[in-house]
Amino acid sequence: MHHHGHSDQPEGPRERLEPLVRIGDPAEANILAAMLRSEGIPVRLHGESFGPYPVAIGELAEVEIWVGADHMTAARTVLESYTV
Repeated sequence: MHHHGHSDQPEGPRERLEPLVRIGDPAEANILAAMLRSEGIPVRLHGESFGPYPVAIGELAEVEIWVGADHMTAARTVLESYTV
C-alpha cells in the first residue's frame, strides 16, 4: 500500500500517528518509547496516567504507544525485538 503522487500536502513535521501497542505498565511504555525514539521514530504516549488525574491502579495505568504512520514498520520491528 504505497501512495504515489500525493504531494498536495507539504511534508511537515506533523506526521500522522497510529496506535502501535497497549502496555499495562507505564514504566515499560517509557522504556519502549525511548527505544523507538532512538530509532528516529516519532512517538506519543496516550494513557489515563498522563491525564489531569494520575491514576496508577490496575487497568487505568494502561498506556497506548502511538507512532508515526510512516514509521510503523520500523516501530513493529523494534517492538518485536523488545518483547522477545
